[in-house]
Amino acid sequence: MIPLIVGTALAVTAPPVTRADYVAERLARDPVFITDLAPRAITARDAARIRTAIRRMPVPTYAAVVSDVTPENDPQGGPDRLIALLHDKLGRSGVYLVVPPSGIGLTVEQFGTNLPVTAAEREVTISEPYNAGVVRVIERFVDDLRSGQAQQRYDKAYAKDRAGHKVKPYPEAVDETDLAQQAGVYSGMGVALLAALWILVVRLRGRGKKNGRTR
Repeated sequence: MIPLIVGTALAVTAPPVTRADYVAERLARDPVFITDLAPRAITARDAARIRTAIRRMPVPTYAAVVSDVTPENDPQGGPDRLIALLHDKLGRSGVYLVVPPSGIGLTVEQFGTNLPVTAAEREVTISEPYNAGVVRVIERFVDDLRSGQAQQRYDKAYAKDRAGHKVKPYPEAVDETDLAQQAGVYSGMGVALLAALWILVVRLRGRGKKNGRTR
């Protein structure tokens, strides 16, 4: 009876698994974590591009693509707090990124490294339009750091922003997937149009034959 009581007490007092616990456990095996809550927003091809970008980083980098992290929907706090918890749980030096599937709201911090991550983060925030998406945001961030001119790029983007320059959103059909979908739509419209024309020709021929017999 006593072992049962002890086991029950341990089960009751065991701390709950938090989002930080879960993400850190996944990052320990794979430096890129992508939430399961956005399967349509992030395709397998998108995930591959994110992993390729992270591998191009000059230092160990851990990227967590998670649903919006705010004090309202996560009692552990915002993205800055999540990054701190992930670093504490992993105990690894490097760059940590937290970003939602939309790509809006990139948050970056580094531990034990000395890269211009703040300048790169700000440059991406100013230069990329609202519909850039998480893939382009991460790729641009990595490109800024690898360029060796992250600060210069940010200064230039900031100057343009202060001068009133507005970043234009990306075209809807900028990706191959979107182009393929549009091609499919236009192809279907073309087939329907040809069918309608054929029916019209057949009807006109039928009317012509009727008129010939009447005469």
